[in-house]
Amino acid sequence: MISGFTLAQAPTTDMWMLRRQLLEHVTTIRTVTLSTMVNGLLSAAVLYNLLTAWQILSGFVFLAALCGWRYYIARQITNNSNMEQTWSEISLPLSISAAMLGTFWGAVSGIMAIAGNVEHQIFAAVIGAGMMSAGAIIYRTLKTPADLYILCCVPGCMIGLLWQGHGAAFAAAGLLISYTFVLLRNVKQNCEQFIVSNNRERELAKSSDTIHLLLNDFTEQGSDWLIELEPGERIVNTSARFAAAASRQMETMDGKRFPNLFDEGPERDRLEEHLQSRRAFRSHVVSLCIDGDRRWWSISARPINEDGIVYRGVITDITVQRKAEERVSYMAHYDALTNLPNRFLFTDTVARALGSDEKSAGLLYLDLDNFKAINDTLGHSVGDQLLQSVARRLEHCISGAETIARLGGDEFAILVPAKRVGDISEIAEGIIKSLSTPFSLNDHDVVVGVSVGIALAPDHATDVESLVRSADLALYAAKSLGRNRAVNFEAGMDEAAQMRRLIELDLRSALGKQEMCLHYQPLINVESGETSGYEALIRWEHPERGIVMPSTFIPIAEETGLIVQLGEWVIRQALNDMAQWPNELSVSVNLSPVQMRSPTLISTMLHTLAQTGVNPARVCLEITESVLMQDSEANIETLHKLRGLGVQIALDDFGTGYSSLNYLRSFPFSKIKIDRCFISEIDSREDCRAIVRSVVTLANNLGMTTTAEGVETAEQLSRLRIEGCSEVQGYLYSHAVPVEELSDLRRPKQSPTLHLVQMEDARRLLECKKNSEEKQLFSSAPLRLAVRD
Repeated sequence: MISGFTLAQAPTTDMWMLRRQLLEHVTTIRTVTLSTMVNGLLSAAVLYNLLTAWQILSGFVFLAALCGWRYYIARQITNNSNMEQTWSEISLPLSISAAMLGTFWGAVSGIMAIAGNVEHQIFAAVIGAGMMSAGAIIYRTLKTPADLYILCCVPGCMIGLLWQGHGAAFAAAGLLISYTFVLLRNVKQNCEQFIVSNNRERELAKSSDTIHLLLNDFTEQGSDWLIELEPGERIVNTSARFAAAASRQMETMDGKRFPNLFDEGPERDRLEEHLQSRRAFRSHVVSLCIDGDRRWWSISARPINEDGIVYRGVITDITVQRKAEERVSYMAHYDALTNLPNRFLFTDTVARALGSDEKSAGLLYLDLDNFKAINDTLGHSVGDQLLQSVARRLEHCISGAETIARLGGDEFAILVPAKRVGDISEIAEGIIKSLSTPFSLNDHDVVVGVSVGIALAPDHATDVESLVRSADLALYAAKSLGRNRAVNFEAGMDEAAQMRRLIELDLRSALGKQEMCLHYQPLINVESGETSGYEALIRWEHPERGIVMPSTFIPIAEETGLIVQLGEWVIRQALNDMAQWPNELSVSVNLSPVQMRSPTLISTMLHTLAQTGVNPARVCLEITESVLMQDSEANIETLHKLRGLGVQIALDDFGTGYSSLNYLRSFPFSKIKIDRCFISEIDSREDCRAIVRSVVTLANNLGMTTTAEGVETAEQLSRLRIEGCSEVQGYLYSHAVPVEELSDLRRPKQSPTLHLVQMEDARRLLECKKNSEEKQLFSSAPLRLAVRD
């Protein structure tokens, strides 16, 4: 009891609630006392030039005495927690000390405002407003002391302001009055909320349902564990089942802080908050690690006061239920192979984006190029690894704003939000570049590539289904244009997609209906001008569409896997046709990347050579650099097996692919075919001539021949002869024609001698333009050329 202050206890006083209010108040007494003394020292320093040393010392001693008194009151509250008769007696001195502290700080503020200069007045305003706010916080659970503190602080501050005698000071006085009412209102609300909260807690503690929750089933079922805590949230009376569940010895459990059993995080922090505030709680789930296994416990408990025990509760292990729920939720929304969102979650995300205020978004629809062939030839395990690697690369290509999903198979989609729609083309190009880099999978270097369709909302669609369809149509367009590219949706693509599907359906039955045929384009020896062989080119004689060119149906055949069947037919038909030709003529057959990975390629070639009886050296198989870009080691092994059969191997479209010189080093090709892009301007551009010259020199040094594609003019032919090219083909001699139109299989239709004359004339003219003396020699000495029939 604190002598000198007595307050009669009203009959209606809720002693339990008053006790909770006082205990809450004293929780911060040490921090408050220290802060008050620091503020006193600062105020003394500011008042040093305004008051005498004796006055400052007296004021500081008075403040220290008030702080000591408040600290003593707090100790009384703490030490008399079980003596309810003293609570009303303690509340009176607490209110008096609050009033005196408020008066003190109001006086300090007023003295500074009256006696000091502008700097002192600024400090007075800060200390006055700050200490009023501090009082509202310190006494937040006790309305009467809080009101007294604030109201006793106001007069000193008000006198200091009114003493100034000018308009700004009067205005500040008005603000002070308003500020006071706000603080008083805030104090009232805080007290009411505290009382309501604690009343709810008390009712919960008294409810029979809570008692049943905490104490039932322990002896009957043995599925849960009882937990008892002493002050400091420390475990006591540990049961054997509880210790076994925590995988600890019983003797190590007693005295251990209960929250320290669990993983750090928000749930553990909330548990500590419940325990420290002495609140009852129900079904609070926290995680913990037991012997390397993560588990989840559901805890329900309430505060008590029995024999030093302050909390009693029950724990239920819900790990199985939690993992099952998480697994079900994950499987419903994520792809199990790539851990990306699945079609369901992605569709929901797109719908939310289209339903937002922007109503704008971009959609990238991705499909891997040649994935089916890779999956079929290298196996499904490699295919799964490829999909996982693609998913990881795609994640590195996007920012945190985009959403990426696997829709199924080798199809992926990326949702680009409204703020990033302007960069959607750059995002697509970055993806194409990233996926063009080879993947290293189980000792296989795989280059897959990707085709991308782009659709925008609301430009191309306003709902999810239409947006996805538009992006899908754009994807088909990207594949039809050569793959490994991005295409934006355009009007009319729907009709093109329908046409493509019809072609695919007709293509599946084309071989059975004997609609496929071979056309041949002659290969001309530059020196002799005679035909050295023919290149076999497939054509589709459709009954309704007429001749369908390979550029239309070959991409579809590769995508659907029909290219293997078509390729084997081309090999058999070309060798059957060549069997009727003179022995000096050869035939060239193109192999697609998908054919190279076919396990039946070697057996098909071997069987056809045996059946037709042709010399394998007369057969030349042409591959492009893209064949070696995809799983180069396996394809080079296949090429060696083909060479072992005696056939020739040519590298087609040389110089337009990836790391050509490395491929020439990896495999000894018989022939290099120079792409038409270097031939078309060889008569007008020095860089084209330099490239052709370099290729010819390289081939000669490696023991290979060279064939120039796309020769259309005599000037191109002349320049190729000057550069030393071995062989040419192109429209200058003939288009690709059916085998029955090859009337002379030994010579081209146009006289080779005439071409030699034109070639020599062109060479001389070129030299004459560079040297005037050679021009005179050319005019004075007529050319003598032998002309053949």
